[in-house]
Amino acid sequence: MIVRNPMLKMRKAVGLGLIIFPVVTLGLLTAGPAAAAHGAQDSGSDQNPDSVAAVVERYVQACGGSALAEVTVEKRIGTLVRGQSGQVPLTAISKAPGKWLYNQVFAYGDQASYGCDGTTAWLQDTKGVDSMDDAVRLDLDLLLDVQAPLKIRQFFPEMKLKGAVKTDGREMVLIRAKSRDGREAELAFDRESGLLMKAGDLRFEDYRSIGKVKRPYRAIIGDDPGGHSLQLKMEWTEIIQNTPAEDSAFLRPSCPLPLRVSPLFQPRRYIQVSEEAVRACVGVYQHPTNPSITYTATRQQNHLMMRRTGWGQALEIMPESELDYSIRFLNFEFHFVKDSSGRVTALEIGQERAIRATKVQ
Repeated sequence: MIVRNPMLKMRKAVGLGLIIFPVVTLGLLTAGPAAAAHGAQDSGSDQNPDSVAAVVERYVQACGGSALAEVTVEKRIGTLVRGQSGQVPLTAISKAPGKWLYNQVFAYGDQASYGCDGTTAWLQDTKGVDSMDDAVRLDLDLLLDVQAPLKIRQFFPEMKLKGAVKTDGREMVLIRAKSRDGREAELAFDRESGLLMKAGDLRFEDYRSIGKVKRPYRAIIGDDPGGHSLQLKMEWTEIIQNTPAEDSAFLRPSCPLPLRVSPLFQPRRYIQVSEEAVRACVGVYQHPTNPSITYTATRQQNHLMMRRTGWGQALEIMPESELDYSIRFLNFEFHFVKDSSGRVTALEIGQERAIRATKVQ
């Protein structure tokens, strides 16, 4: 079962799809694949260090224990990054009990807010205001509730110990959980630190101390091995606690949001190139570390189209030179590379040209 991404709840005018916002399911409560589990297969006794009760208690203590209840307001400032497309700003403010407000600006200057007054949740974009269903709300509760670690059993009333596995050299204790609305999730807790590292397709990283509590400064949403073009990275640059916050800030609004200046759009100067130049770039380029990912450049008349594994459709890339292309209105850049004989042999992707794919066809 896959939980709908709250971002995909937005109307298409807000910017769904590859260009403005990714068609990638959050999958927060997706039941993970079967793992090679060992140990107890039920909750076990509280004295068992791997019982559900012990794992949850260790997680709460690792996050700050009783100090979590002392944090009543938290303001977060950060960015959301999708693959190579660049950063868009986001802000969030949370207040106990169960209130939060999250705002994100999209590539074209559209923006969206998601809020909860502690009882009901809503979403707002540049087209209007709508109610938020329980499935979406639970996803955002886990990400934004200022006292989320204390509510883990409230979020997941049913938990069963699954066992333990090693991931990237670290041992994880796995719990099979069922959410308050009946969806299944696999939760992974780091045995050494006790911290929650994974919930379905959501990963928590870079835990840091803020006063007496610990918070993850990074959340990776989705799984896209190798290319990361379909993966989201939510990264907080600043977290401020117990600042003033009026309850009225979390109330459902009555009007749409205004457009804002686009944070990603960069004016570009496109040119016309010869058919020979376009034809030279046509081919299949293979990812350097994940052979299953390819970038296929095809020619449609005198236009160059690019399809990446997982995109589902080919998109036109526009020429800034005979070898430099980009997707209109975004920072998706593609740089074709020639060898000493003048033949195109590779494709470098992104502003930093971090991915170099070799031409294989």
